Amino acid sequence: MEIICYSCGRGENPENTIVGIEHCQTVNPNWRIEMDIQITRDEKLVLFHDYRTKRITGEDKQINDLSLKEVKQLNAGYHFKANDQYIYRSNPIQIPELETVFKIFPDTQLVLDIHTDNLLATTKLIALIEKYSSADKIIIVSQYDRIIKALKAKKPHWKYGAPTNEAKNMIYSSFLYLDSFFPIKSNILLLPQMAGKIKVLTKRVVNHAKKRNKLLWTWVHEGEAVKNVDSKTELLQMKEIGADGVFTDHPKKLLSEIQ
Repeated sequence: MEIICYSCGRGENPENTIVGIEHCQTVNPNWRIEMDIQITRDEKLVLFHDYRTKRITGEDKQINDLSLKEVKQLNAGYHFKANDQYIYRSNPIQIPELETVFKIFPDTQLVLDIHTDNLLATTKLIALIEKYSSADKIIIVSQYDRIIKALKAKKPHWKYGAPTNEAKNMIYSSFLYLDSFFPIKSNILLLPQMAGKIKVLTKRVVNHAKKRNKLLWTWVHEGEAVKNVDSKTELLQMKEIGADGVFTDHPKKLLSEIQ
C-alpha cells in the first residue's frame, strides 16, 4: 500500500513548506508527497492550498492577487503549533515556489493538487515538469475538471487523479447500478471512506475501480475538515477495504506504529 504525505505532512510541520517536504523525505524517501498549487498575480506557481491566506499566514489576502514577492513576505508557519507553541512566529518561513521544489527535490515522487481554476497554471506546470522533473514521478490531481481536461489534452500519457465530476458520476451511478456507463478515465480514484454521514467506499465503488485496474487512494473522512490516516488501526481498515494508497498528516507517527 502506498503512503502519501498529505500537504507535506501538515500534522508534523507547516503545510506546503520546504521543511515539511524535508521531514517527509527523512521519514521515508519512498513515500509520495502531496502538495497544493496556486498561481500568483505574476504567474508563478506556489505551494498553497486556500485562495485566501489567513488560515495559514494570519494575514487575510487573496493569494492570486499577490505577486511572488508579496507572497514570500507572508509567514507559512504563522498558525502552526508544536508543543502548544507557535514556533514559527518569531522565525517565519516562506511559501515556496513549485520551481524551487523541483530544483531541491528532483527525484522525489510528488502528487500535485492544482487548487486554482486558472488555465494558465496548466501551461506553467507543463513547462516546469518538462524542465526539471520526470513526468513518471508525478501524479496530477485537481477538483477542477477543466484543469485536468486541459492537461490531458496536451499530455495524455501523464498520470492523473479523477477530478470531482468524474468521481461523483461514478459514485452516484454505482448507487443506481449504472456504474458501467460511467467509466473512470483517470489513473487514480481518490475518495474518502465517509463524506459527512454517507459511506463512499462501498463494495461496488471499490470493485468498480479494481475491475478497471484503477488505483484507489483514500482518506478517512471528508467534511468541514479532512481526516486522514494517522494510525496503524486506520491503515489496516483501509487495507481491508481494498485501498491501494492512503493519505496521512503524520508520517513519522504512522511509520513508528507500522514498523
